[in-house]
Amino acid sequence: MKHGISSLLALLLLNACSMMPSDQGNRYALRSEAQAAYENGEDARAEKLLLGLARAVPNDAETWFYLGNLYARSNRPDDAIHAYQKSLMLNGRDPRAWHNMGVVRLREAWAAFIQTYDMTEPGNPLHGKAEAVIDAMEKIPLEGLRRPAGKG
Repeated sequence: MKHGISSLLALLLLNACSMMPSDQGNRYALRSEAQAAYENGEDARAEKLLLGLARAVPNDAETWFYLGNLYARSNRPDDAIHAYQKSLMLNGRDPRAWHNMGVVRLREAWAAFIQTYDMTEPGNPLHGKAEAVIDAMEKIPLEGLRRPAGKG
């Protein structure tokens, strides 16, 4: 009986090892396909592929980083933040994920201050505070933090 279990275990290990290179190749192909879809603006397809990759390899920080980029580009800030946080839980030393998460949060703050400014009258103290923050944020060298023409 002991010999039978050892033989079965050895067979299973050999089988698992023989599947690993193919499995890694499939993951590489899946990542390449997802990257191509992302670069071609096929966001729905890229998301499906990246989510499949995240299910197959949930501890791959790079997959979560690219999902964050996809969500940020698709104007889904909450999903982007979640994906960047997952990436950073797996690799907290990735400056790209920290940067991109900061950009998403800055854009959310920008939108909130623009909304505050638009919804308050010039005599309201919040109007002046929002304007001051908007003026300061416009000095940040970041695309998308400029008031539309005719505002302010």
